[in-house]
Amino acid sequence: MRKEIITLPPAAPGSEARLTVLRFGPPEARPKVYVQASMHADEVPAMLVADHLRRRLTELAHAGRLKGEVILVPQANPLGGAQGLLGTHLGRHHLSSGRNFNRFWPDATVAVLARREIFGHDAAANTERVRALAAQWLADEAASMAHGPDAQLKLQLMQLAHDADIVLDLHTDDDAALHLYVDRDCWPDLADLAALLDAKVVMLCRDSGGNAFEETVAAPFIALKEAGIPVHQPITVTVELRGRFDVSDALAARDADALLAFLVHRRVIAGEVSVPSFAGVAAPFSATEPVRASVGGVVVFLKEKGAQVRAGETIAEILDPATGKRTPVPVRTSGRLFTRTMHRWVLAGDVIAKVQGDTPLPERRPGAMMTD
Repeated sequence: MRKEIITLPPAAPGSEARLTVLRFGPPEARPKVYVQASMHADEVPAMLVADHLRRRLTELAHAGRLKGEVILVPQANPLGGAQGLLGTHLGRHHLSSGRNFNRFWPDATVAVLARREIFGHDAAANTERVRALAAQWLADEAASMAHGPDAQLKLQLMQLAHDADIVLDLHTDDDAALHLYVDRDCWPDLADLAALLDAKVVMLCRDSGGNAFEETVAAPFIALKEAGIPVHQPITVTVELRGRFDVSDALAARDADALLAFLVHRRVIAGEVSVPSFAGVAAPFSATEPVRASVGGVVVFLKEKGAQVRAGETIAEILDPATGKRTPVPVRTSGRLFTRTMHRWVLAGDVIAKVQGDTPLPERRPGAMMTD
């Protein structure tokens, strides 16, 4: 293991944050894998999974089984990790700027498309050209203007990840079954990862809105493909490791084993692995219904996480404690209830759950689905 410490420029004197980067396997070997944990710093289970990965990857490296290079960032957001207000940890948004830590990542797509005349008919050669152009654009961006701490953090992480063959962004939802966000062109190829993790839902995404990390890494490659230029699109996945309270060594060890089995299957790690069949739901992200409360109050769920529900079925009631009135919350789509809010006191308009259906919903337009 090779350890690197990146010191982020401070917002004010004496407020430096440090980013720890761990490298395993032969330097610059392919396939290159990039794994980061808890970019939303209040989504904690991923950091425990990263600790199990650190130990297992160290053993695998000593055994000479790593064929590719694996870069692991076990705490991707030290800025968010240090944020608190009145005893509550707040790691989803940068408090100074108000920006979501997993939105508006630096995107090299425009710079890459501006040089489309240098691309030929060889996909492998084009892939290397994209990586070189993205690296130069990121370096120029970092040097050309002043950036706040959250933007500096994103530039550092994107410089680590932009040229990876496989990118695994480890997150956690509220109260949820394990689920994945995958580019639509990577399915069903990524059924092996979904099956090994026993994911219950796979959302097939593109241009979801807000430049989330895994979409931004792949964006220059996808833009070239859409322009008819042959290129190898990287595998980029957001892995939502259940809910915020699912923090245990047993779960973390199981998830780390599944991720490593995937890397064995993809020939990053020497060995053999048996891959089960995927038994969950895979459907467009536009078919994911965010279920909203029509009124505020105490949410009482009538359906358990993982339940199959039908359009029109009531999954919860909202209690007005002052009057005793209960307002039903029906769903508009049939599918699997795979996330629920942990907050049982909700306001009108709050998303209290998500249901994965099969049919795209008319209001779920590309570029406008991921706004928070």
